[in-house]
Amino acid sequence: MNPVIALSRGFQAEVYKFRRTFLFWFLILAPGFVPAINLIIFLSRGPDIVEAGTNPWPYLLSMSIEPGNMLFPFFVMVVALFVNNIETSSNTWKLIYTQPLSRLTEYLSKVLVFILMLFLSLSLFGIFSIGVGWLLSIFMPDLGFDQAFKTQQFFGVPTRIFLMTLGYASLQFIISQQSKNLILPLGIGIGGLISFLILSQGWEYVEYHPYGYQLMGVGDYADLDAYFWAQSKFMIRSLALALVTFGVGAWVMLRKRIV
Repeated sequence: MNPVIALSRGFQAEVYKFRRTFLFWFLILAPGFVPAINLIIFLSRGPDIVEAGTNPWPYLLSMSIEPGNMLFPFFVMVVALFVNNIETSSNTWKLIYTQPLSRLTEYLSKVLVFILMLFLSLSLFGIFSIGVGWLLSIFMPDLGFDQAFKTQQFFGVPTRIFLMTLGYASLQFIISQQSKNLILPLGIGIGGLISFLILSQGWEYVEYHPYGYQLMGVGDYADLDAYFWAQSKFMIRSLALALVTFGVGAWVMLRKRIV
């Protein structure tokens, strides 16, 4: 079978598994959590937050990106866990490998679905955030959300966060795939995040900690012209780590005899 066709079929099969599941709704509803909170805050305290005569969009951007960036690692941990848990909980890995698709195709299909889930959720986060501003322009026109704003800020920043996330996301994916214990991957992920927060208080090499790339590399997102390449070292390190980790995961899957 043509490798491209095989990968396409494997990808479609993986997507089909998650229809009508908790994970499907989690991917849609979770990105709306912070925007929903922001909508409530602006509706109740909008005039206290936005200075009269100023553009309110930067306020909304800041209130969206900062908490969203802190919560996203936990989202990644949950998605990585549930993407791999379907086969583990039902003990169907042996059945999966009897299908007319190679182990490598099955593995790559699952990786692609995982990455796409993260990207689509961040895209929804940007759409929901802009939607909050649009709703506020209708219900509270005095706040000034009818003013012009740079749409790419609400998508450019999440895109960079996505790229800086792939490093530790790949670690969580492999750990979740190799572990039958649901608690272990979550414990390692939370431990990794906490260790970064502790080490960031003074360790000189903390910038190499994979669980901190997105927190350190978010930068000054208000300066859109210089933003994309700002702190790009974290994006490069994250992508390099993801490439190595997913590559090792493929090697392990190809050599694994007992599932």
